[in-house]
Amino acid sequence: MKWQINGLPLFSFVLSCYNKGMNQYQKKIVKGTIYSLLSGLIWGICGILGEYFFTHYQVSSGWITSMRLTLAGSLVLVWSAMQLKSQVLDIWRDKKNYLPFLAYAILGIFSVQYFFYLCVEYSNAATATILQFISPVFILFYNRLVYQKRASKSAIFYVLIAMLGVCLMATKGDLSQLSMTPLALITGLLSAMGVMFNVILPQPFAKRYGFVPTVGWGMILAGLFSNVLSPVYKLSFTPDIWSILICLIIAFFGTAFAFFISMKAVSLVSPLVVSVISASEPLSSALLSVLFLGLVVDWSLLLAMTLIILPMIFLSVEEAKESK
Repeated sequence: MKWQINGLPLFSFVLSCYNKGMNQYQKKIVKGTIYSLLSGLIWGICGILGEYFFTHYQVSSGWITSMRLTLAGSLVLVWSAMQLKSQVLDIWRDKKNYLPFLAYAILGIFSVQYFFYLCVEYSNAATATILQFISPVFILFYNRLVYQKRASKSAIFYVLIAMLGVCLMATKGDLSQLSMTPLALITGLLSAMGVMFNVILPQPFAKRYGFVPTVGWGMILAGLFSNVLSPVYKLSFTPDIWSILICLIIAFFGTAFAFFISMKAVSLVSPLVVSVISASEPLSSALLSVLFLGLVVDWSLLLAMTLIILPMIFLSVEEAKESK
């Protein structure tokens, strides 16, 4: 059965509306929204793989962070060197880049991963997910303090609704599932700040030097820093074919590719939109769990999905209207 609208296949109709009904800025916002959703989907898939990895193998959050950043950074940097040749070193030719780029690598890339997993260790995945999604609030404050940009009341409302949806999805309506110890609170908030820095700090480097070398060098520096704390060569488990396969998927697909398209999204839409749409990560994890892990769909899951999806749509539409 072929779905058609006005005699056109559904996909062709949507593509026609996209090409004819939107200006250049609105097309960028649609692309940025799709990139953000895709990165969230990938992180959701790798979140399930990571949970399986933690359950079946004795690994620490520090080791998995070192592994994924080292492997992903090496791949992206080699790819960048093959494309740009000696230009891959351009980012280091200006000494003014050293400190800001180091801040991006450690405060952004390293922190967003390490502190999330550390929060899981100190509490649980539900608590860590909710605390990390406070990042849109930090971005609102950052825009206000640094750029003197005041968020609209509707944008603040959409952020709060999405946060409520993430909270409901993570706890399934049962707040007793939260484990809010002082260390969990601190590491969770640091993870949220890592998300903020990860979408804001690399923008000038990506515009000047390109996405690929920016992501590659950032991951390499973050990986080196992580290896000082948790060396990747110190294994606490016996590797087998499945553990190696999971590590490769998490590193190359869930880290290198996901970070790249996330940065691409930030170049097209605002960091606030990207951070709100990142709520698609727990959403995609829930959907995949329903499809493959037998998760039962109940009222709390359906309501949480609605509360997460609607703010994504409305916030993207609001930004599209502002670009007219």
